[in-house]
Amino acid sequence: MPSTNLPLAAAPFAALLLVVSLVFPAPVRSDGCADVQVIGIRGSGQPAGFGAQVGPVVEAVERAVAATGRSVESAALEYPALSLADSFGLALFTGEYDASVRDGADALLAEFADVALACPWTRFVVVGYSQGAQVAKAALADALPTRRIAAVVLLADPTRDPAQPGIVRLGDPTALRPGAFGAVPLPDHLRSVAIDVCAPGDGVCERGRTALLAHTEGYTDAPEAVVPWLVAELEDAVVGPRLR
Repeated sequence: MPSTNLPLAAAPFAALLLVVSLVFPAPVRSDGCADVQVIGIRGSGQPAGFGAQVGPVVEAVERAVAATGRSVESAALEYPALSLADSFGLALFTGEYDASVRDGADALLAEFADVALACPWTRFVVVGYSQGAQVAKAALADALPTRRIAAVVLLADPTRDPAQPGIVRLGDPTALRPGAFGAVPLPDHLRSVAIDVCAPGDGVCERGRTALLAHTEGYTDAPEAVVPWLVAELEDAVVGPRLR
């Protein structure tokens, strides 16, 4: 599917519920496992939990899936989420930041394995912000190709690759520069179920931009913008054999 540039703006929630009913047509589960497992990954320096940017997106996904009668669970990934500000950026040079990302990627891979072992039909939605988006991509690069990853939502990705096709892009349609840490692509098999959100002026996901508050305050509309497009991207894949 060709890359699409869309404004970061609110979308009707009623339309979302209509589309999501088509996205998760699985029969009602009776084994105690959720149909959908949402994993949220907070950003650098944020306290344990989802964080201010990921939390509202996770909640929107939960509401949309639950409204269809499907079961859904969510979990915040536990990992260091090392703060760059606390070290004045030195953690980038000491290797501590990279170690935090690696710890997060290992934790996410372990979460995939644990849930998949106990619940072989559960599908995953991964939502990561800033360092959390980088963690998601690092883990998915090491994971075996699977149809169980239903969606990947990247908010303020510091390794954003604006040239990678097949990814729905929300935010600034002119954001053509790579992320602050260089361009790292997602595995090709996930391109059609990935959404990349870069707020206008956010220099973390678009190198060289300097809107100071964009990185922390530019994602308030993300739930309304992300979820309808996310489920619309998944509709064809889930109706067919892709995620079974």
